[in-house]
Amino acid sequence: MGSSSSPLGLIAGATQMPRIVAQEARAADRTVLAAAIRGITDVGIDGCADEVRWLDWSDLPGFFALLQDWQGAGVSEAIMAGKVEQQRMYDRDGDGAMEELIEGLPTGHTDELLGAVANVLSGVGIELLDSTRYLGDYMPGAGIVAGRSFDERELADVEHGWAIAKDLGRHDIGQTVVVKERAVVALEGMEGTDACIARAGDLAGPGCVVVKVSKPDQDLRFDVPVIGRGTVDAMQAAGATGLAFEAGTTVVFDREELDRVAGETLGLLAR
Repeated sequence: MGSSSSPLGLIAGATQMPRIVAQEARAADRTVLAAAIRGITDVGIDGCADEVRWLDWSDLPGFFALLQDWQGAGVSEAIMAGKVEQQRMYDRDGDGAMEELIEGLPTGHTDELLGAVANVLSGVGIELLDSTRYLGDYMPGAGIVAGRSFDERELADVEHGWAIAKDLGRHDIGQTVVVKERAVVALEGMEGTDACIARAGDLAGPGCVVVKVSKPDQDLRFDVPVIGRGTVDAMQAAGATGLAFEAGTTVVFDREELDRVAGETLGLLAR
């Protein structure tokens, strides 16, 4: 097992999440050694981690070499943070190692792909921690998190969409369902939450309600629900009026900014 004084490995995907994890871990006196992916990871990670190794997507030999270096540096714990679009699994340039890895999985769903990375880490003695280990202050409890309260119509849409969103997550397909007047407008697939919201706006126009939940047996090591400014921007562009998400298992960034932007036009509800 690692200790709070040992270096922490960080596998950094897209969005601001890896930067914030690195900052919070360093505030907890961890040295952070990050693996970043060209074209995916925000370049701002360079200023947040103690050391960053940039790799090309599908460069598994480079990743294995990195893990050897981490072992030599005393890394025994790691965190995966940030998004990597699932459609990247179809981008298999390189020496064929990525294709071999994917073809060896039972399915190409998110949990299978990320679970394979966790197994690789475990195989070299590195424990994959919950991605939320240093994000407790970013996971709100139940109640209005930003903006205004929900009206009765919106609450009815939340109730209708919640069980459907849970069932979607049970099959490891997506986390988001968009509802309007108790009818499902859009389900999230590989395209991600923001694109799902945009598609719902195109289909049903203003007034949709977004429901985003964790999976029934959510593995907090990866793919936890995350909400940030981009989510609210997508909602405003689509004319969505509310977002309901699961309290205690959803990471919310930029809360003050979200409250300012949401104002009286839309609401964010943790339940």
